[in-house]
Formats: sequence, C-alpha cells, structure tokens
Amino acid sequence: MRIIIIGNGAAAISAVEAIRRWNRDCVVTIVSKEREPVYTPCFLSNYLSGEIDKGRLYIRDSRFYDENKIETIFGNAALEVRDKWIRLSDGRELPYDRLLIAAGSSPVVPQLPDMEGEGVFSFKTIADADGIRSAIADAGEAVVMGAGFIGLEVAEALKKRGVKVTVIEREDRILPRMLDNEMSGIVREHLENNGIRIITGKEIRLIRRVRGRLSGLDIGGETVPCRLLILAAGVRPNLEMIRDGFVKVRDGILVDGRMKTNIDNIYAAGDIAEMETIGIRKINPIWFNAVKGGEVAGLNMIGIEKRYDIPLVDMNVVTLFGLSILSAGIQEGAKTIKVHDSKGIRKIYLDEDGLVAGVQLIGNVTKGGLYLSLINKRLPVKDEMGILSYRFNYGVMLKQQAHR
Repeated sequence: MRIIIIGNGAAAISAVEAIRRWNRDCVVTIVSKEREPVYTPCFLSNYLSGEIDKGRLYIRDSRFYDENKIETIFGNAALEVRDKWIRLSDGRELPYDRLLIAAGSSPVVPQLPDMEGEGVFSFKTIADADGIRSAIADAGEAVVMGAGFIGLEVAEALKKRGVKVTVIEREDRILPRMLDNEMSGIVREHLENNGIRIITGKEIRLIRRVRGRLSGLDIGGETVPCRLLILAAGVRPNLEMIRDGFVKVRDGILVDGRMKTNIDNIYAAGDIAEMETIGIRKINPIWFNAVKGGEVAGLNMIGIEKRYDIPLVDMNVVTLFGLSILSAGIQEGAKTIKVHDSKGIRKIYLDEDGLVAGVQLIGNVTKGGLYLSLINKRLPVKDEMGILSYRFNYGVMLKQQAHR
C-alpha cells in the first residue's frame, strides 16, 4: 500500500507515528512545499525576538524520516488532488492508495495596491521569521496588522529587538476571538504600558512607498509611519489543490470522525480539516487538534478503526510581557462568575443549565486544563466567597453523561 501525506506539520508527523506503530511495510511519502524538517510554529516569536535559536524550533530532525522509512519530497507543492493521484508543482504525478491532506493554512493577505514588495511579511513559517529578522536592522518603525495572539506575540518580539511598534486591529478590541471587552481592555493597558501603540477599529486603506520602499500606511484620517509591515490578521486553509468539488469543502475540507472525506481513500487533518463533534462543525487550528487528528487519520488509513471523540472547544494561551492569558469556550453566557484576587482575574461563563461553557484567565492560568475539562465534560462549578470549588463527584458525572 502506498500512502501520500501532503504537509509536514504536526498532523502529518502524528499520522506517520501512528502508522509506523502498527505497520512498517507500507510505503509512505511526505510532500511539503517547505524545505525544513518538521518544526513548531508556537515559538517562532521567541526565535524572532532572539530569545531562542533556530534549532530549538525543530521537533524532529532529518533522522526521523529515515528511521521511519519515509520518502520526502520537500520544496515541492501539491497543486492538484485527484482519485488515486496527485500532481506536484514540478509537474510530476504521484499515485497513491491512501492520501492524507494535512497542508495547513496560509496568512490572509489584503488585496491592496503596493502590498507586494519590500518590507511586507507574513508570519507563519521559519522563512517568514528569517525575512523579518533580516529586515529589522533597517526598520525603525513597524506595524503589525492584526491583534490576535500571533500578532501581539510578533509585536512583543519586535519591541524586544528595539523596534517602535504599532498594532492595527479592525475590530473594536485586541484579542477579539479570545477575550470580552473588559478582559481585552486589561491586556491592552498592559501592552501600552510596555511601549506598544494600539489602534483599534481601523483598517489599512493605502500602502505608501517611496522609490519602492515602504514608508507608511493610511488607515483613514491618519498616516502611520512604517518601514516594516507584518500581516497577522488571520489564516485560511490551503484549499487550492482541491479542484471541481472533487473533495467536498466548506470553510475547510469536510471530514467525519475518522478524518475521512467524502472520498473513501482520502483523509484530512490539522488546520485544513473541518470536522464535527457533538453537533459542532468547524475548523479548529490549534496544535492539539492537529496532533489528535493526524493520529486518527493515520490509524484509519491502515485499517485500524479510530474516531476523534474529543469536543472541539477552542483554547488559546499566550504570555505577553510576562502576563499570561488563557481563553477557552464561549465569551459570554447566561451567567458570569468573576473573581479578582492577588493572583489575577478569572471569568467563568455558565450556560442556561449552570454548566461551565467558557473561561477567561489573566495572570494565573495554571488551572486552565481543569476548566477545559469542566467545559468538555459539561460539569457545574460553584462559587462560594470568591473561592471556586469543583464538583467532580462521580455520580454528578454519570448524571451529566446521561443527559448527553
């Protein structure tokens, strides 16, 4: 059996490891448009700031592929997926018996004149980080477009490198997918106190260049000086290889609990996969989801039945200038419990049944995994005198399971 995996990130490597645990004989090929061994993007901002070297990013070295008998085709993108074959950017057509599409996502790039050119970078890959590091010396002033956690991590890294940084966010607050207005405001004040200028409710309208060199950005009523622009305003799945509706897509490639698409021998996992658990269908572009989805896909491709049965609850954690922030689940509920003490601030959002549906933590985030468990298991939480007590009673758990 010949298996092809498109992509070389967390989902791809997790699939390889699952396959090789049970099958050492099938032929496995990884196709990737990047030339790097697998690495984590989670610490790219630390590499950008100079706090770690590039070697710390790699989670497997080149020996991994040899030890697992993996054929690699790096620096070559998959351009088209068809039944039993794929076409590469160099023109080759590769046959397969099973295919895993784990091609990830790419940054959203605004369609503005003069966007392409010197001084404009995305922030998704090692190559992006290397390009920014090379440009920092002549930058002086930088703008980060997007105030999600990636954009804010980039802003912090640039500030640590001595660059004057402005963050522009089109929504009315920073971290709009993580925090409510109040919690967002607390983090904004912290960033501004650390020298980051933040502009919300504005979009870039015009790119200004002088003799080809980036000089500023018009955001409607104001021109922001800028020698370096980092695009961090979201990502979209790399669906370009899917042609003519052959594989069904919506926001991402539609998969079932086995990570299988509408085509029996084609699977998808990671940032590109849109799946459904407990009635929720979505893309969930987080590291854990990619690892778990890759494992499930890998096992099913070699005939071992496995389902992704973990709820797709969003959870994000970021630390900015020493302040830790965590968000999981919904941002508002039927009732909100707020606790503010010497360790930080926490908000717990309850649904109509009094069950935990979301949480936001600023300061002390060590209980984040516990809150995520409460959300996933649909358990209640009780607040007494500002101290949270958790009801992990076995009988309560059975009762809650019975109502599923």
